[in-house]
Order: sequence, then C-alpha cells, then structure tokens
Amino acid sequence: MQTLPTEISQLFEYLEKGASAFHVTAHSKKVLQQAGFMELRLSDPWALEQGGRYFCCPFDTTLYAFTIGQDCSLSNGIHIGSAHTDFPAIKVKPNPEIFTHGYMQLNTELYGSPILSSFFDRSLSLAGKVVTRGPSYDRPIGHLIDFQRPMVCLPNLAIHMNRTANEKGSPVDNQKHLLPILGTLDDMLNKDSTLVRLLAKELDVEAKEILDYDLCLYNLDRPELAGITEEFISAPRLDDITSVCALIHGLAESRNRSRVNLVCLFDNEEIGSLSKQGADSFLPAVIIGKIWQSFGKSMVDCMTDLSGGLMVSADVAHAYHPNYPAVQDVTNYPVINQGFVFKSASNQSYAWDCEALASMIALCEDRQIPYQRFAKHSNTKGGGTIASILSSHLPVRTIDTGAGILAMHSSREMMGVKDQIALSRFAKAFFE
Repeated sequence: MQTLPTEISQLFEYLEKGASAFHVTAHSKKVLQQAGFMELRLSDPWALEQGGRYFCCPFDTTLYAFTIGQDCSLSNGIHIGSAHTDFPAIKVKPNPEIFTHGYMQLNTELYGSPILSSFFDRSLSLAGKVVTRGPSYDRPIGHLIDFQRPMVCLPNLAIHMNRTANEKGSPVDNQKHLLPILGTLDDMLNKDSTLVRLLAKELDVEAKEILDYDLCLYNLDRPELAGITEEFISAPRLDDITSVCALIHGLAESRNRSRVNLVCLFDNEEIGSLSKQGADSFLPAVIIGKIWQSFGKSMVDCMTDLSGGLMVSADVAHAYHPNYPAVQDVTNYPVINQGFVFKSASNQSYAWDCEALASMIALCEDRQIPYQRFAKHSNTKGGGTIASILSSHLPVRTIDTGAGILAMHSSREMMGVKDQIALSRFAKAFFE
C-alpha cells in the first residue's frame, strides 16, 4: 500500500474511531484539544479573546468549534462550515432480548435510511453510549462503549429457500429480519441473560447501575485503498465523516486574523434534524450570539453582522455510477477523483445562490483546487442537507458542498482519494 497523504491518514483515523455519533464527536474534541482549542461550557458566561481558539459540546453528539482572529472585527462577519456526526444505522431497542429455539437475538429499529442488504453476512459490532446512575437522579454518568469486535450477525436466507433472490431481491421486514443473532444459549448465554449484563461486564460496572443506552450496530470493516492504482477509498461511514474530518482539521490548521471562523457538527441529519442537537434548532443562533455578546454586541448586532458572512454545508454528493447512468443529470454529474462537488437546486433542497457560489468557485480557481458541479435529474426528488435548514435560521449566504461517493447509505461506501484531498484543501482555504 502506498504511503497515505496527510488528508487520507486523518480521514482513516476518523473512520476507525467514529463507530457512532458519540465517537465522532469525541474524536473531534481530541483533534481540537491537540491543536490548542479551549473547551467552554454552554451554561457559563464566555470571556473570549481575540486570537482565541475554542469549542463547546452542548450535547455528546454535537460540537461547535470556533476561532477569533487576532485583529478580528465582528463586523467582518463569519465563515461557517457545517456537517453531521450521525449516519444511517440499525439501533438497539430497550428490552431487546429475544430467545428463539436456542438463539439469543436483539430487537432493533432503523435509524435513517440505510441500504439494509449491505448489513447482512458481515461482521457487525456494537457502539454508542451507556448511562449509569450518578450522585443524584438528574446527574447520570455517560460512558462511551465500543466492543470493537464481531458481536452480532445478520445471516441471509439461503438461495435454496429463496430461489428468486437474485432476480427479485430479498425483501426485508424490519421487525422480522433485522433481529441480529448474538449467540446460542449455553453456560454464558441463557434465558436469564440480558444485554445490560453484557454492557456492564464490558464497562466493569454493576448491571443495576445501568439506566439506559443508545447503541447502534456498525460495520467493523477497516477503511482501505482500492482500485488498480489505489485511487479509491472503500470504507464504512464516509457519509458524513469525510466532511467532519475536512472541516475540523481545516479549522485547526488555518489562520485568519480578521474574522470569526466556526464549525458546527450536528446530530440527527439522517432523520430530519428536528431535535435539540439537530440543525433545525435555535442552538446555532445561541452559540453565535454568545460569541458576539462576549464582545459587548447585541443579538441584533450579531444577526446584522452575519449577513456579510458565508456558510458551507459539507455533506457527501452522488457521484456518477457507470452501471446506472440514467439516474444522473445529463450535464451535471460529478465523477470520482475529478474534484469535490458544489451542489445546487432551484428548489433549495441544496442551498445555493449565485454570489455565494461564485465566490467559492473563484477561491477554488485561485488556489487551483479541483471542483465539480452537481444538479439532480429533473425526474427525481433526490436528497437534501442541513444547508437550507440553517440558512432559514441565520441570515447568511449558504452553499452545499461535499465529496462525491458511490453506494451512499450502504454499510460500506466508496469515494476517490483525490476528492478527499480537494475537499480538505477547500475547507482550509475557506477558513483562511
């Protein structure tokens, strides 16, 4: 394998450590702390300084990181980069134990819209957060957990019992067919076994102390270079760790003396963003308002200054698939390794206006960063991002961008090495 470029090494580290939205956020905190960022609490008053580098995690799956230029004038506005920490998954329900003819299985539910067939017949593990009893009822203690080994499996039905599987596929009943097998009953597993006891053993705590959990099944595959010249990246969770990695490292490595730069990492994008930790909340305005308030400015001043700023929403894009050409627009189809992607849609499902996009195109051309354009096929609805949601709350010009990938929402996706490098270079240039 070739020596990895810095941008790809950073991405691989994120992919290996980001087994859940909790873990993506925790790794982002580590990167920022190593770069000299100071952690703030949302509940505290903020005494910020010019030249300061800060971050705040209001919730365990959301993060706001920002820098204040040494010669910063808040009237110069702000540059905001946003992405999401969550990804489509299969999550574990409460009271999940199911015992069937000697098997122990787990009851699950869908999170977002994963390609379900991609989770069958591969090694799956469990990761997320476990909460135990604290010193008082309103102060529970959270623990990150990642088993980091094959824990459950979802075997396909043999073709002898489903003769049309290759012609018609294997329809998945979410309640019947997404019950992963944890093991067979023996001395270790029996009908008195519970997932809580297994979690307690892994965390070395008493089972009675565990009050709740938020766990997902995840693909254990490691990220790999693929292709005849290793020009592709094949890995789980490219959506949207590619963008998180580019923005966090871009902010940490950039220097701008005259402006506020901000990265917002949100949860729940895959289910609509309407939550306290999602993009469709008042929290971004609160964070930005506290920055402006620290320098003696009002919320009206803040919103006025924001109008001179710029925001990019970084999320993956649909790359051209040579086996399915009919699904793409006839002139705006990004090809892997030809540059990262600017997305636009007249109905604003991808946020866009001419001036904002023109300024970013000019930036890319000035820095010789390869980019491409994406527009949806006119007969398809396509997807959406957090960009339009955010721009409906904040008076700032907004554009959609990201790296083009294939197999989006599969348990293993594919992208180009050059595209991640281009996205990382763009993120750094945007903040500089």
